[in-house]
Amino acid sequence: MYFFSVNIKKRLKKSLLRGILWYLPLALMASLADAGLLWGIRSFMGLLEGSSPFTLWEWAGLMALLAALRLVFMFAKARNSETFLFNTGKSVTEWFLGRIRTLSPRLFHDGSGDAKVEAAYEATLSLQSNAGAYFQLVQALLQLAIFLPVLLYISWPLTLFLFAAVVPFVAWMQRRLHALGPQEESLLYARSNFRLSLNTARRLYRNWSGNAEIEHLAREVSEEAGTLNRKGLDASIRKNALSIAMETLSVVAMVAVLAFCAMLIARGWMDGTGLVLFCSALLLCYKPVKECARAVPQFRAAASACDVLEEFEGLPMRAADRSNQDLNGAAKDAGDACGLEAGSRLPRLSEARNDDSIVIAHGNFTYEGSDTPVYRDFGITLSREKPVLLRGQNGIGKSTLLRLLAGLEEWDAATRDTPAQSLPEGTAQPANVFFIPQDLELPPRRLLIEQLNSVKSAGNSAPEKSPKSAGTFNPAINNSPAINDKPASIPKADLLANFARTAGTDRLLEKQGLSGGERSRIALLWALASDSPTVLLDEPMAAIALDDRERILLAFLDTAAALGKWVIMASHDPFSATAQSRFNVVEMERAKG
Repeated sequence: MYFFSVNIKKRLKKSLLRGILWYLPLALMASLADAGLLWGIRSFMGLLEGSSPFTLWEWAGLMALLAALRLVFMFAKARNSETFLFNTGKSVTEWFLGRIRTLSPRLFHDGSGDAKVEAAYEATLSLQSNAGAYFQLVQALLQLAIFLPVLLYISWPLTLFLFAAVVPFVAWMQRRLHALGPQEESLLYARSNFRLSLNTARRLYRNWSGNAEIEHLAREVSEEAGTLNRKGLDASIRKNALSIAMETLSVVAMVAVLAFCAMLIARGWMDGTGLVLFCSALLLCYKPVKECARAVPQFRAAASACDVLEEFEGLPMRAADRSNQDLNGAAKDAGDACGLEAGSRLPRLSEARNDDSIVIAHGNFTYEGSDTPVYRDFGITLSREKPVLLRGQNGIGKSTLLRLLAGLEEWDAATRDTPAQSLPEGTAQPANVFFIPQDLELPPRRLLIEQLNSVKSAGNSAPEKSPKSAGTFNPAINNSPAINDKPASIPKADLLANFARTAGTDRLLEKQGLSGGERSRIALLWALASDSPTVLLDEPMAAIALDDRERILLAFLDTAAALGKWVIMASHDPFSATAQSRFNVVEMERAKG
């Protein structure tokens, strides 16, 4: 079950309706079993009066059978509802995880996106834990539908009296319940903000040694926890007050019913048998209605969770026609690639006619919340003939350019004071680009081990390299004899093993507590092991020991060339003339305006 094509709130309502329709027959059978028990009580009264067609043992056997049937149907309906809730919870979680991947990167420039994501996750948990109230409501309505005619038949004045006392209070409860909505949604967002603060504190407790900052952060987190506690306490008290009020009403109604029954019996309008039957029918209605009443706050919590998810669904997405040009060298018609689509307002990325360069024209980019543009009418040409080395001052936009090329950021839409821009029609986000950022965070290394094992078992050779797409392969720089022998025919597993020995990563795959330099070495091996023909590196050597940097870099470039990978790297590191000659060096300039 997936929730991608339709508005999440509408899809949840339709799904809930289907779940209730599946639940309804089982709940109906359970209610009919309760009706059978009421018939058994009526038969017992006849047994006492000597007018029953059953003996005592026959009656006991029938009651045991009815009780067993009731148990079976109660268990079946409980299993049905719980299965539906957990399956729906799984589907909503899958929708949530898929939706995260499509969110616009701009949401996360100022931190507001993280808070909204956390709130939506809280809503998915709240929805699964509170949506069961709707099934309790169905059971309560079925009990009323079956036993209300019985109550009216036994004593219509008493039944009308009971409803006259209950209905006004239920209407009041609905108004109070509706008033809880904003408070529930505020509590969801407060929990999400606290979780973000707690995660930040946890990371800093492990990685920051300044006592003043740690103490200040601890006070802030403690104050936020206190605020969350007060909000949660207030909401909990209000919800429990509503539940207690409903239970109190039921007790008062029961006392009033008994008093009214006494009056009816005194006037001869009801006998003892009618009293027993009426109270029995009322009791069979009372439990599910009481459970439904106690779950009243859950209705509001589930509705608030749906509202939060609907708001999350409305967050800006990555626009398909705003994505970056594919970096991997697919041949395109140059006329289409260089044209401007009417009405489009985004930067243009195109490829030259001979497919040996990437051209970016009229690019604008500013981080949300900042008044200083990173790029204004930016243009650059990146040749595929050799690896590309991006140079420039700090803050010039090298990292931002790599993130834009990787599809992790999006260009600005044009404004009134910038020229019209566009992507060529039919372009798409680069789907197969491997990016190693500065703030490196590795996925679980078991994934890399699985990939390396897959390469070994496949035994495939490196692809025929193209000088225009992978750079110049120079086996003389690497001392490994395996690479010196016909690089185009060397199995990929051997190329990776040679690089792993050069970079020293073969001993790091299972090591715990990697240093920054060790993580960088692992990431470089990962980039080579991937199927991505384009590799983007942002200061990849910054954490590696100075004596090892150039040796590892040259080994990486040799292996990448042998594997047919094109490398774009941003770095401040000074390289030897030999290493620098391996690159097309591009000096970036600061945005004007």
